[in-house]
Amino acid sequence: MLKPDFPDLPDFLRRPKDNRMPAPLPKPLVYSYTLLNTADNCLHKSYRQYVKKDLPFISTPEMDWGNKVHTAFEHRLGGKPLPQDMLHWEPLVSAYADRKALPEMKLGITRDCKSTGFFDKDVFVRGKIDATIATADAAFLPDWKTGSSKYEHPFELEVQALLLRAARPGLKKIAGHYVWLKENRVGVVHDLSDFNSTWATINNKVEVIEDCMASGEWPKTKNPLCGWCPVKDCENWFDAKAK
Repeated sequence: MLKPDFPDLPDFLRRPKDNRMPAPLPKPLVYSYTLLNTADNCLHKSYRQYVKKDLPFISTPEMDWGNKVHTAFEHRLGGKPLPQDMLHWEPLVSAYADRKALPEMKLGITRDCKSTGFFDKDVFVRGKIDATIATADAAFLPDWKTGSSKYEHPFELEVQALLLRAARPGLKKIAGHYVWLKENRVGVVHDLSDFNSTWATINNKVEVIEDCMASGEWPKTKNPLCGWCPVKDCENWFDAKAK
């Protein structure tokens, strides 16, 4: 007896010989500076956090303080005073408030590097900008940092600048700096106007991640941050606080 053939059967209903349903494809990622930076640090960690999502979110006192500071600075740029425990930063933040800096812009771009909404279905890369000082053709981006200034790299600012440039195509020059609040100082000013280079860098990083998505292999990288990593079942993990 001939077995019937069903050429119109949808792929998701077709089964192999062992009668198991095929594994679903991973949901496309929405990229951000944090995701890309995590993948640079360790692809396996990025897989557990952003693809498998099997790590519980555990807030730390440092994270809570950082969120509190960002909220307070957002309100200060909106016209409200800083809380008492942050008044020592008033001379610093007032310089941006006096220049009408816009707080906490949420922006996104598509795979064609076109502007889109932060939560829109076609968003490819998205991010928040702490503060934006802009004219018709130029902008300046300060980024509040409550942690250590030991490591300073402009890529986070470059991603923000690309998002802003997509939303405001008339911008020809964008610069920015990190504001190191622990030290009550600003960092060096970075020229963020090489938008083509930033877009190429993002796509190179995305290509590495999507190759891992396709192969299912996410290499582990031993590095100095392993002691603070939430992937505690990794052989490279150690308890940094115990040392």
